[in-house]
Amino acid sequence: MNREPLSTKEKLLDVAEELFASRGVEATLVGDIVQGAGQRNPSALRYHFGSRDGVLQAILEKHLTRIEERRAKLLASWPAPGPRTPRDAIELAVVPLAELLSTEAGRRYLRILGQTMYELAPDQMKGVGKYPSLSATIDLMRGCIDTLPPRVVDERIQGTLLLISAMLAIRARDMSSRRRPPLPLSTFQRNLIAMATSTLTAPHDEP
Repeated sequence: MNREPLSTKEKLLDVAEELFASRGVEATLVGDIVQGAGQRNPSALRYHFGSRDGVLQAILEKHLTRIEERRAKLLASWPAPGPRTPRDAIELAVVPLAELLSTEAGRRYLRILGQTMYELAPDQMKGVGKYPSLSATIDLMRGCIDTLPPRVVDERIQGTLLLISAMLAIRARDMSSRRRPPLPLSTFQRNLIAMATSTLTAPHDEP
């Protein structure tokens, strides 16, 4: 069965995703994306997305919507409400992302996410209300360490999410380039959950 031809907007999105993942977001120029999509009009990307940042946000939101659906199903599958452990919160953060390693599109997204997460300031973690299950995950993480000073809590959550995104980006890169990862996938996921849980709950030394 033949696939429907991609629209100009879809071509631009696909090419941008591939280039952002393989070359890097900062190293990819608007002209590279336009040329890769086979467009002669240099303003094609600006017409559809406004800017390079616009197409980057479109890529991130496309995948975030799917991740949100998966995380919501995981939340719904939990037993009756009760105390949640730090590991519960970390599993909710990791599992929907780790599942993306099974497809090339998912691996591209993880490589892009790894490049962009470090730019996210701690106070921006509070601006995820449009993604209820992501917001619930962050709230769970926050609740697990709510005896710490608020600014330390923000730093812990940011550091934990950075660790998760960086490790998944490295794994995605290795898989896409056919490098042999050091750990089997199931072991990698368990180890990442353990590492991230330790980062979130590490002892806090008061001055």
